Amino acid sequence: MHRPHTIFLISFLFACMTMTACSKRAPQPAQPPVPLEQPAAGVEARPAPAPVPAPAPEARPEQATQQEEPPCLECDAVSPAKDRAGCFKLQPGAKSKNAKGKTVTGRCQPQCIPYARCRSGFMTCRLGDTSPVQWFECARKNKATSAVPKAGSLMVIGVDKRHNMATGHLGYVEEACPNADGTWTLRFSHTNYDRKCHLDLDAKVLFNPKTMRAAFLSGPWKTWARDLKILGFILR
Repeated sequence: MHRPHTIFLISFLFACMTMTACSKRAPQPAQPPVPLEQPAAGVEARPAPAPVPAPAPEARPEQATQQEEPPCLECDAVSPAKDRAGCFKLQPGAKSKNAKGKTVTGRCQPQCIPYARCRSGFMTCRLGDTSPVQWFECARKNKATSAVPKAGSLMVIGVDKRHNMATGHLGYVEEACPNADGTWTLRFSHTNYDRKCHLDLDAKVLFNPKTMRAAFLSGPWKTWARDLKILGFILR
């Protein structure tokens, strides 16, 4: 009479042990477990075959190849080993009496032209006390000028009465970098920028060949030199 109760009790304990063991299983991986096929009677359960992944879509040529970047615009620069200090030796103007007995101070050196000649080595168009504009006109007639900047050339600024440059001004192009928009970024060195023969090295200048205008982006002229007329560049 007690046998059915005994069998029931054993079955109950076995079920409790099974539930306790399931609660202590390790955490399941992110991917769900492979489902088991429902086995037929007397057949061992086997994992269902894994689904075959769909083939990845073929990459289109325009997708497989990255978009080509625009070609690099290289700068043209003077060799950094070239001596830049040898052409600048400040000599203040000497004081003297003029015909009226008034004390005047002579021109300091080097002015912009002697400095530019020394840096570039260009000894063309020596017309006495040549002004920057006169030198450019002489070089232009000799086909020695260009509207395109080049490292080692001389940039000639035209007459600018607003800023008291009655004869123009010029200096040495240390570096010329083309920009994607057609403008050029220059490194420009010149002396006598303040009429005291001081030296300004590596001023950053933005030059537009379409308008033949330039703006100083650094250096002592940065505050006012924003729309300077450029005659061109002396090449030799």
